[in-house]
Amino acid sequence: MTTDISEHAAAHSRALLEHAYQRYCGLELLEQRPGFCRCRLRVTEAVDNLSHTLHGGVIYSMLDVVSMLATLPLLKPDEYALTSNFNAMMMSATPLGTEVVFEAEVLRGGRNLLFTQSQAWKLTEDGRRVQIASAQLSKLRMRFDWQAGAAKKD
Repeated sequence: MTTDISEHAAAHSRALLEHAYQRYCGLELLEQRPGFCRCRLRVTEAVDNLSHTLHGGVIYSMLDVVSMLATLPLLKPDEYALTSNFNAMMMSATPLGTEVVFEAEVLRGGRNLLFTQSQAWKLTEDGRRVQIASAQLSKLRMRFDWQAGAAKKD
């Protein structure tokens, strides 16, 4: 569900969600609005590790993706954002078959930098949410010429 986002942001969000990696991981959009995003995936053999739990690299990348999905609606049509800093903390393993919810919120959007908080939660059989990871990300706001596919030089 997307609410109150521009056509530009919606198009780039769709492209991000339809990227082969996100599709391979099984990421699904649940909610997106300016400054917030919620997605989910189920832990399958495609995204587990040798201990049959959700691979840490998948967690890191999905925390970054939901952060971007929260950021996109805040950008102007001639802007893009690149992650410039990523600090994550892993808290719990997540076994095969478990549903994981990823959430991101933009905490502050400045002229050059945006600061986001992303979190991952596993859903237990009794309906509880148990936090498995948290990340703080900063994103560099940059001008981007979408037709030329290149950063604009100011």
